[in-house]
Amino acid sequence: MDSYGLLYIVDDEADYRFILQKVFSHFLSSYPVRFFSDGHALLETLSLIEEKPNLILLDRHMPNLNGQQTLLQLKQHPTYHKIPVVMMSAEASLAEIEASYEAGVNSFLFKSKDLPSLKNKMTAICQYWLELNWEPVKPIKVKVT
Repeated sequence: MDSYGLLYIVDDEADYRFILQKVFSHFLSSYPVRFFSDGHALLETLSLIEEKPNLILLDRHMPNLNGQQTLLQLKQHPTYHKIPVVMMSAEASLAEIEASYEAGVNSFLFKSKDLPSLKNKMTAICQYWLELNWEPVKPIKVKVT
């Protein structure tokens, strides 16, 4: 089975992280994933490691350093600003969604609560951002006659 780019998921809800961990271990095991409980933990880890993620899923509403504040720090950093970020939220106002796009988020999605919907959403996110969007360009062989 192929393995694709590294995915980081940042969410303060332990239950939601647990469910996501189960979705990835049972249905999406070809996607390496690492979980963080808040923006501080994510930013601290990014500063300590060499291998950067290919995608970050970021919860919008978290205590202390929320998703918007974390996003702003990521997009202002010269090393992290190119990492695609998908913001997630159980609920968000239009103003919050617009502010996320203005800050540089690549996509904004509402969290799924039921398992089939969550599995389908995570599959679509990973397929797009980690397979289609990050697929290495393969040279085209042209036969000249």
